Amino acid sequence: MSAWLDRAQAALYVLSQRLVGADLAREQCVAALAPRAGQRILDIGCGPAYYLNALPPCEYHGFDTDRAQIAAARERFGDRGTFYSEPYMSSHCEQLGQFDGVMLLGLLHHLDDAECKSLLELVVRSMKPGARVVTLDTAFFPGQSGLAAAIARRDRGKFVRPAEQFRSMAEGVFERVETRIVGDTLRMPASHFMMVLERPRSAS
Repeated sequence: MSAWLDRAQAALYVLSQRLVGADLAREQCVAALAPRAGQRILDIGCGPAYYLNALPPCEYHGFDTDRAQIAAARERFGDRGTFYSEPYMSSHCEQLGQFDGVMLLGLLHHLDDAECKSLLELVVRSMKPGARVVTLDTAFFPGQSGLAAAIARRDRGKFVRPAEQFRSMAEGVFERVETRIVGDTLRMPASHFMMVLERPRSAS
């Protein structure tokens, strides 16, 4: 029964993501990460990892604190990656070494400012030289449609912020921060704020 409930919960999550266009936004994030075959990819907040097929064959490590989501990911993609039902911590950084790419998709808007800063600094320690980080979050921004703003206000994340606040936090840790708004269209009614982060300040 537990396995069935895990699958059902994961399926409902994926359906909700597709209804607001978050699945298409995640595909754009994978394209922005531009992973290559054989690289090491770290995915913090991976959920059921339903976008894993968009990645080339790689050494994939996915972390999430939602047990049901990780169970679903293991069932579907257990032969494609290693999944951890726990938060990513400093001990993991030491054990797993550094990665070519890091994904933080739908995560930062669940964390307060101090937690975001701490996580980004931990991510820096987890990056190989020249590695890239891609983030994706629900956000508010000028000119946002009424529907997108309504979806953002109802997001489960407790720290949905103006886009510029996400950018400001990232710029405190990374020298190069590229941003774009993803969505707020008929196919993707929710609006998401994507950041591509490179050149950690501690490594400059």
